[in-house]
Amino acid sequence: MRYRRIESNSPRSSTRVASTAVLLTALLLGCGVADDDGHDGHDAVSEPVGQEHTEHAPTDRQEEEAHEHEDGMIRVSDELAHRLGVTFEEARTEDLERTIRGTGEVTWDETRLSVVSLRFGGWAERLHADFTGRLVEAGEPLLEVYSPELVSAQEDLLAAARLAGTLASSRVPGSSDRGRSVVEAARERLRYWNVSDDDIRAVEESGEVQPHLTLPAPFTGYVVEKRIQAGERFESGSTLYRLADLSQVWIDVDVYERDLRFVHVGTPVEVEVAAYPGEPVQGEVAYVYPEVERDRRTARVRIELLNPAMRLKPGMYGTARARVVVAEDAVTVPRDAVMHTGERSLVFVAHGEGSYENRTIQIGAEAGGRTQVLSGLEEGELVVARAGFILDAESRLMDAMMGQPGMPGMEMDMDEPGMEMDMDEQPEHDHGGHDAGGPDA
Repeated sequence: MRYRRIESNSPRSSTRVASTAVLLTALLLGCGVADDDGHDGHDAVSEPVGQEHTEHAPTDRQEEEAHEHEDGMIRVSDELAHRLGVTFEEARTEDLERTIRGTGEVTWDETRLSVVSLRFGGWAERLHADFTGRLVEAGEPLLEVYSPELVSAQEDLLAAARLAGTLASSRVPGSSDRGRSVVEAARERLRYWNVSDDDIRAVEESGEVQPHLTLPAPFTGYVVEKRIQAGERFESGSTLYRLADLSQVWIDVDVYERDLRFVHVGTPVEVEVAAYPGEPVQGEVAYVYPEVERDRRTARVRIELLNPAMRLKPGMYGTARARVVVAEDAVTVPRDAVMHTGERSLVFVAHGEGSYENRTIQIGAEAGGRTQVLSGLEEGELVVARAGFILDAESRLMDAMMGQPGMPGMEMDMDEPGMEMDMDEQPEHDHGGHDAGGPDA
C-alpha cells in the first residue's frame, strides 16, 4: 500500500498551520509507526521481488527540511506568522514585582487600650460617661465617686498641715522640717491613689474634706466597656471602664507561607474596606506572628493604620495589598513566551527572515505576567511572545517525521478535502505457491 500524491492546480502555501500538524501526527501514529518487530501497525504488504523502493527516497525539498531541523531552526514565512498571530518581544532586565494580597479584620490597637479602675473602694455617685461607645476627650470627667478611705486620707492631710503650722513656730531645732515631711507623706498617700495634685491642693487651700472625687479620662477614646452603674459599690482594683483610642488601629491579615519571605516589618501596605471603595488607607507591617496555621498554611501579619477621621472601625473586613520585589535586575520575558514540556522550559528566539531557534532556558520567579530567565537567554534577544505553541507543534512534528523511516517520502496536500490511496498496484500474497485468486484486497 502506498500513498499517491494529490496534485492541485490552485497555488497554496507549503507551510502547514497547527491543524495540519495535528492531522499529520494522527496519520503518522495510524500508519507509519513501526512496532518492535519491524512491522507497522497495519497488515504488511510485501513488495514484488526486484521492485526498487524509490518511493522511500527523500526528495531534495525534504532533505532541505531535515537539514533545517538538524541545525535547531524552524522556518515559517513572515506572511504565515502574521496570519497566525505571532508576536515578538525583547527580553529585558527589570525588577520583577508582584502584589501580595490578604484579607483580615480591623481590630483595636492593643497598645491604645486602657482600663479605668481605682485603688480604693467606694460607691459610684454619678456617671458622666454613661453608655458604651461614647467618645470621651482626655481630661473629661468619667464618674464621681465617694470613698470612706479617701475621706480618711484627706483628714490625715489636713491634720498634718495643722501640725506643720504649729511646728513651724517651734524653737526646737528641726521641728519645721519634721512638720513638712509629715505633710508630704500625707500628700504622697493620696498620689498613690491617683488623686491629682490639683485635687490635693484644693483640699489644703479650702481646709475641708472633699467627699466626692471626680475621675477624669486618661486620654481621648471610646468607651468600649462599662462595668459600673450609678449607686453601685466597687472594690479596689475593679474595672470600671475600658477605653480605646481609635486614632490608630490594627488589621491582621493572612499571608500564604510561600509569600512570607517577601514580607517584613516596615513593608508598605495599602488597605481598602468595603465601606470606602477606591479610597485605600496607607499603612505598614508592624509585626509578623511567629507561627503558621497548619491547615491553611498561612501566617498572620499585623498592619498598623492611622485613623484620624475614625472611619475605620473594629470589626470591618479589609483587603491589604503590598507591592514587593521578588527579583532584582532580572532578565524577563512574557509568561506566554515560555513553553513547558514537563522536563524543560523553552522559548523560540527569532533570528530574522522567518527563522526561529528552539532554545531551552532555566526559569525562576513569575510575577505580573512576566517570567524570570535564570539562564539560556540574554537581554535584548527577540522571542516569540504569542502563538509560540504553533512553532512548538511544528517542531514536534518534524521530530516525529525525522524518526520514521520512509515517512519523508510521503507528501500530502492537507488543503484538499480528502486523501486518496492507490490500491491498484498491490502485489499478490505468496501462499506457498498457491494462487490466492480472487479480486485484489
